[in-house]
Order: sequence, then C-alpha cells, then structure tokens
Amino acid sequence: MKLIGLDVDGTLINTKKEITHRTKDSLIQAMKEGHKVAIVSGRPTAGVIDLANDLEFEKYGGLLSNFNGGMITDYKSKKTLVSHSLDRDLALEIIDFTKDLDIEIMIPHMDNIYTRKAGEYAVEEARYLGLNLVVEEDLAKILDFAPNKFLFAKDPDKIDQVAQKIYHKFGDITEQVKSSRFYYEVMPKGLSKGKSLIEIAEHLSIAPENIIAFGDEMNDASMIEMAGTGVAMGNAIEPIKKIADYITLSNDEDGIAYYLEKFILD
Repeated sequence: MKLIGLDVDGTLINTKKEITHRTKDSLIQAMKEGHKVAIVSGRPTAGVIDLANDLEFEKYGGLLSNFNGGMITDYKSKKTLVSHSLDRDLALEIIDFTKDLDIEIMIPHMDNIYTRKAGEYAVEEARYLGLNLVVEEDLAKILDFAPNKFLFAKDPDKIDQVAQKIYHKFGDITEQVKSSRFYYEVMPKGLSKGKSLIEIAEHLSIAPENIIAFGDEMNDASMIEMAGTGVAMGNAIEPIKKIADYITLSNDEDGIAYYLEKFILD
C-alpha cells in the first residue's frame, strides 16, 4: 500500500484550475487498488472540498492536509485527526507588527478569509477558493480563535523585502515559507507538509518509504524530501526538481497520471 500525497495548485490541478479526466481516473484507480490518497495543500480545508468530492474521497477514504500541515481531516468521517494552531497571543503580536507593513494579510478560518482591506490578492483568493471575504481593519478585534496560519501577499518583485522583516521578527518562533511568487505564509513552529504526510502515514500504518509526494513549489520541499519517493512536476521550480527523486510531466500534461500509470497502477 502506498500513500500518495498531492499538492494542489500547479500539481493536482492544471493551469485551467481543473483536475483532468486522466488524472482523476488514475487517482481513483489507485484508491480502488488499495492505495491511500491525501490532498496536501496550503489552502484552508474549505478550499479543497470540491477537489475531494471530485476524487470521490468520501467513497474511497481520502484524507486532507491543509494549512501546510496545520490540520489533517479524514474526509469520509469528517473527523479532524490533527490540528496545529498558532498561540493566540502570538497571532495578535503578528497582527500588530504587520499593520504598518506594505503587504496584504489574510487569516483563513473555516469558511472565511479575514483581512484588513479588500486588496486584489485577498479578493482573488476568496473568489478562487469560494470563501467569504470578511474585511475588518482591526483584525485583533475579531480574532477570537487560534489561527492555523497567516497568509501574506504582495507583488512578486516586492514581496521578498517585506517578508524578510516578518522573518527577522518571528522566524525563531514560527515556520515560514514562500508558497508562490506572491504568497508568504506564517505557521506554527515545526509545521510542514512533509511532517503532515508522516503523521498521515503513521495514522494509516504506512512506512515512510511507501509515501509518494507530488509537488511544484517551495512549500512542497519538505514532503518531496521526506517521502520515500518525491516527484517534481515538469512545471516545478528548479529547487524542487533538484531535490526530487523523479521529475514527471507538467500539470498540463497529466504528470501525476503519467507517473502512476508507469510505476504504481496494475
């Protein structure tokens, strides 16, 4: 039995934001043959429900790892297996520190994305994931929960400079990763997609060497490295390709299906 871990954007879905028929069929076939499939995403749980339904997770027992490993859900039972969140006091400190930085802030929680203002990235993220955008200038006022992560966004040519300030302030006590050219994420210390895959594997009694992980961006690095077989998509950034055990075709060429058909499926 294999555990197949799938990043979403740039991996499971193509540039049209769809799971192709071939990729869907190969993953369902893998589950029919007894393998386990997990969606492993930086997205909040509510942002991958449609994908889980498309892959018939309720029927075949798929799992969800969201917030870059912050929450693990058994989709069939809807039971939360693991939830890692930031200390609320630390979250309030992050909110206060970033209020004067030129960067968009988003706090995903359940069906909502909380933000200070309706910036272009926040509006698009909420629309893309089908979540409610809640605008509140004083985010501390509505933070009555411990968030799984913060998502920051800015133009690709400017984000690194601002993200560096966040890292210098909180890098020792949080986990931080650049998940795309314009997204920077802050999570609880020690959290990663790779560790969440190990947690899922332990829950399923699957040995680490039987984990296969597919990814394309830097927040996928941990699972590419920790998996028995790390597979980089053909469209992956170069650092991911360098650490991968195998480079498959791109997300527009059914790279996941190509690998599964070649090495896993009967």
